[in-house]
Amino acid sequence: MDTLTQALLGGAVGYAVAGKVSPRKALLWGAAVAVLPDLDVFIPYASDLDAVTMHRSWSHSWLVQSAVAPILAFLAHKKDHTFDLKTWWWLIWLALVTHSALDALTVYGTQLFWPFMPPPVSIGSVFIIDPVYSIPLLAGFIAIVLRPRSLTSRRLMLSGFVFSCAYLTAGLMTQNWVVQQTKVALQQQQIKYDKILVTPTPFNIFLWRTLVINDEQYYQGFHSVFDHKETIHFSHYNRQSELKPLLKDVHALQQLDWFSHGFYALEQKQHKIIARDLRMGIEPTYFFHFVLAEQQQGKVSAIVPYRIRGEHISVQDLRRFWRRIWDGKVQLNYHFTPITNETAVKGL
Repeated sequence: MDTLTQALLGGAVGYAVAGKVSPRKALLWGAAVAVLPDLDVFIPYASDLDAVTMHRSWSHSWLVQSAVAPILAFLAHKKDHTFDLKTWWWLIWLALVTHSALDALTVYGTQLFWPFMPPPVSIGSVFIIDPVYSIPLLAGFIAIVLRPRSLTSRRLMLSGFVFSCAYLTAGLMTQNWVVQQTKVALQQQQIKYDKILVTPTPFNIFLWRTLVINDEQYYQGFHSVFDHKETIHFSHYNRQSELKPLLKDVHALQQLDWFSHGFYALEQKQHKIIARDLRMGIEPTYFFHFVLAEQQQGKVSAIVPYRIRGEHISVQDLRRFWRRIWDGKVQLNYHFTPITNETAVKGL
């Protein structure tokens, strides 16, 4: 999730742990500790692909956080005796691990078990920014800052925290339901597939994007919780897998395959071979495009991977999403401006 939301969640966790002792201090310390994992964005990496795939790695690892928490608790207690050592440990550890847990619910991916290297955990049951989740936490946060001992402030904070947890649970349950609906639609339409990914569209858990892949193609469809008899309509696209043998010795493709759980597609533009992560975006625009190799005189050579800029979803497109939530007849056929340049995008 975005860093602001992580701070709000950390504040709520800190308050839940130590709010009875010192409400405002527990809130602010929880918020401060919760943003620490995201400081890894300031670490320089050798390539744009490394910067993307190594974000949410060691700093988000539950193993690292569990090892670091008692050290931070000892230092905090030595500086401030407001809370006893055990309370400091609980506050810091929970603020850290809930940060990573919340990130793991997004589709980006979080390496919860670094330095072991299974594919990043990317459940994809909540969008990376969701005001419905964040605003109740914000209301409670502001209330405690302004009036830390007020009963109304305490009720706002606790009710916002409970609501946010219930919202995440609802997202997981809805995602599972849409997955089952997707499997039924695929069987009815006799579409062969290897993997299914269901993720919410921007800022809600009511309209879901379904992504389906096999070796040759990928399919995109949408399903709303308010759809009744409407079946999921899939549009299919070519993954250009014929380019994959050309990249058999290119480590960057293996790296992207690991990071994306195999949800990627290839394309060749002029002499450059480009890969895109299909999980983050909507056809035909995706957030992450990487140039992995160049082909000169029939020979493919790996290069230092770099990211190229694509188009973003507009306000008009968001309005279409809103209409599609309520009306299954609304078609989400987008005509984004294609990539027109290969400007490198440094960082995240």
